[in-house]
Amino acid sequence: MNLRIAPDVASEAERRCQAVRRGDLGPYGELVRANAQELLTTMFPRFAQHRGAEHLRQDIDAFYKCFGATRAEFIHLATEFVRFMQPRLPAGIGCPLIEYEWMLFDVEVDKTPVPRPHGEDARRPIRIRLNPTVRWLATPFDLHADDRLAEQALLHHDAPCAYAVFRTFDHRVVTQRLSNHDIAELSTFTGGERLVSPTESAHWFMHALGHELITSHHE
Repeated sequence: MNLRIAPDVASEAERRCQAVRRGDLGPYGELVRANAQELLTTMFPRFAQHRGAEHLRQDIDAFYKCFGATRAEFIHLATEFVRFMQPRLPAGIGCPLIEYEWMLFDVEVDKTPVPRPHGEDARRPIRIRLNPTVRWLATPFDLHADDRLAEQALLHHDAPCAYAVFRTFDHRVVTQRLSNHDIAELSTFTGGERLVSPTESAHWFMHALGHELITSHHE
């Protein structure tokens, strides 16, 4: 349903948005920024901790003055903020962190249904598919390392770490680090699926099914 907004309402909304960006609304403008900081700290906790409260406050102030959100809903503000910050962040772990935490949010709100797991049933032939919510991520450091070790990994040019981020049937968001073997097996999927023949070892497939990285469909 398309709603037509009266011109005077749209004009007033735009006036207030411009005033917030200029800092002309006094306490109201500060309230908007405080709400945004609370939202972003909740959605991007590790990035916010790494960035620091004062730097984050300055980032939000610049965001409203120079960029602003193209959509009014708070649920979209985080996406707009990530786009704003990507070219602004200095070299380091900040950009990978905020992109990863945004991916967690994106997977969580993905409306694609995840099939109920069938259990580790080894009957074959079996057609397997990738979890429909899966996203792939490579970072220049281990996401589970603390900031100090992550910064050291960047300095030493360590090999990147690969991850799958996906949601399970019971709505848990999982970050699974991928081994070289995982990547080799996943590269055999065509169009997100493949058939497992009776002659193949079931070990990797049963492990991936148990973690819900893949789903099964018996022929």
